Amino acid sequence: MEQRNIYRGSPARAWIRLQLLSRVSEIVELEFLVDTGNPCAVIIDESTMMANRWREATQTDSNFGLLTGGWLHITVPETGFDAKMLGYSNDTVASVVKRSDPNFGGLVGLPLLRLFEYGGDAGTFWIRSS
Repeated sequence: MEQRNIYRGSPARAWIRLQLLSRVSEIVELEFLVDTGNPCAVIIDESTMMANRWREATQTDSNFGLLTGGWLHITVPETGFDAKMLGYSNDTVASVVKRSDPNFGGLVGLPLLRLFEYGGDAGTFWIRSS
């Protein structure tokens, strides 16, 4: 079971599709730019965090300013992944990600990627259950 995506954006970047499940059982599907150097599992915009967080978490500083923490219910149906994870929100990060592709809804980092097998080749980036 895997998710495989053709690189896209300018410049072409790796990305994955995640679903956020809100406390009222609404599902939001978003596409996330992959950044293996990012120490946060997920970074999304403030309004998406407010609509989908299960509970608040501490804030942390970053080179983009303050990141607001929150627990998110994340699923990747193609892999069977389903977990609540600590994520962050910051509108500046979300804006920078959209410069590569306006459809990207946020940034995914190494803490989430390490829960999968992941990799890429000349044309695609993939994640699969480990």
